[in-house]
Amino acid sequence: MNLQDMAQEGQAPEQTSGPKQASPEQQNQFDMLVGRARQIMGRDAEVWLKALEKSPTKAAVKMGTNVLRQLAMESEKSGYPVDPAVLLHAGVTLVKDIAGIANEAGIVPDEQLESFLQQVMQESIAEYMRRDADEGLMPEQGQGQQPQEMMQ
Repeated sequence: MNLQDMAQEGQAPEQTSGPKQASPEQQNQFDMLVGRARQIMGRDAEVWLKALEKSPTKAAVKMGTNVLRQLAMESEKSGYPVDPAVLLHAGVTLVKDIAGIANEAGIVPDEQLESFLQQVMQESIAEYMRRDADEGLMPEQGQGQQPQEMMQ
């Protein structure tokens, strides 16, 4: 799937596997976040593709983090905060989408795809958390979930 396809589809693929099934509300949030993110990224597909060509990891982190963060903040301002589990799963889906695009475009070869996915995911979570901390949105030390707990 390329960025143009994502913009036209605008919907997330149905997630049916995993240890815990999402509630209908969580599934709706996931579908909305991923679908809207794909539309936004698809709108600027050529710009993002050029950025991926120059610096694949940096561009992928920036693309996914900026778009997902923008949508989560808009949702919260509208009175509909995004469930943290939904946010994490939507982020994973977007990272996989971006990696697939980079792979299809020949930017990230097959043999580097797994390490690319891992690096982008780690850097994206760190960037998201750093920006939350910079804006005073992170809970005090010892409160809430730790990043390792969120990944389980």
